[in-house]
Amino acid sequence: MKCFLASLFSIMQLMSIEQGSMLTIKISGVPSDKGKILIGVYNKKEGFRDEKYTFKNLIVKAVKGTMTVYIPDLPHGNYAIAVYHDANENNKLDKNFLGIPTEKYGFSNDAMGAFGPPDYEDCIVKVDGNKEISIKLR
Repeated sequence: MKCFLASLFSIMQLMSIEQGSMLTIKISGVPSDKGKILIGVYNKKEGFRDEKYTFKNLIVKAVKGTMTVYIPDLPHGNYAIAVYHDANENNKLDKNFLGIPTEKYGFSNDAMGAFGPPDYEDCIVKVDGNKEISIKLR
C-alpha cells in the first residue's frame, strides 16, 4: 500500500510539472478587427524580438478594442512577451523608412525602450502558476 501511494504521489507530481500554467494576456488598444495579432513568447535574452527564437508563437484574429488570449501549459519560468497587430497580414511588423513601426505593438510589463524596443529584462514576467498580464498596443 505504501508503495502504491508513493507511486501515485510521484505520478501526480510529474503531471503537475508537465501541465504547466495558464498565462492569460489581456491586449488593449487593438485599432481594428482587420488582420491578426501575433504573439511571441521568449524564454531567453538571446534572440529576443526575433521570431526565429520564440519559445512559443501564437496567431489570433484581431478583435478591436481589448481582447484576451490564453497560453495553456506554459512551464514555470521567466518569459518576455512581444505582441503586434499585423493589420495587412503580411506576417511582419511594418516600419517606415526610419525603422519606426507603423503597426501597433506592445511588450509585457508595458515596457518601452528609450530609443527603440525595450530590453528582455524589462519585459520579464515570472510564471509559477496561472497568471494574468496586460499589454497595451502603442
